[in-house]
Amino acid sequence: MSDSGAIGSSIRSDINDLVLSVSGLVERANVAVPIALSRAQREAGAIIEDLAAMAARDPAAHDDQWYCYRSSLSFRALLTYRVAHAVHLLHGRSNRSGHEERLLDTAARLLSENAKVRTGVEIHPSAVIGRRMVIDHGWGTVIGEDARIGDDCYFLQNVVLGGRAIGIVPNTRERRHPSIGDRVVIAGGVYVFGAVTVGDDCRIDAGARITTDIPAGSRVRLRTVQQVLEPGKALVSVDRVS
Repeated sequence: MSDSGAIGSSIRSDINDLVLSVSGLVERANVAVPIALSRAQREAGAIIEDLAAMAARDPAAHDDQWYCYRSSLSFRALLTYRVAHAVHLLHGRSNRSGHEERLLDTAARLLSENAKVRTGVEIHPSAVIGRRMVIDHGWGTVIGEDARIGDDCYFLQNVVLGGRAIGIVPNTRERRHPSIGDRVVIAGGVYVFGAVTVGDDCRIDAGARITTDIPAGSRVRLRTVQQVLEPGKALVSVDRVS
């Protein structure tokens, strides 16, 4: 078997294991486990694309997919998200009861919460993420329930796609979280709040706070914080330290 075939086989096995880990909830929601497995397996192609994109775009990976598959917890977070999203979508049948839908939502959320504990990356199962997504480093990244992310995006660590409200929010069908276009690069420590849109081909540099729409092709840089270099100032003798 080729390396790509072996990786694909391993990913499909991982998908099955994740679905089976919540099979009790799935069955209580009146969904046959083989159907849940079949639906989740449809995500295998997208997961394989995520892995290839990470190997190609993460300089430390040296284009080694096996390295990323075996060692990257950020990739593991994406793999689990795609399975959790598939489980979440199982409640799309029109005659399914509200109780059954909540059981499926619980199963999906359980998968994402377990991934958060393991990887430090929190992705809500309802979020929609496009193809070839890369989350590099990842720790502290949060992608909210209503977030939408396009294709070929690249996020570094501690990226938050969240809502503006704090605390209890009234039940509403209005979108609360950001929409990110295609080919968007977001550096570390960037927070995007509210139902804003970041257009295609944008670059958001480290530390930015986004609360308004960003036009396609824009770059956002933080210029309000100054870091001062003072050569020689660290050379303080011990007897001068009070």
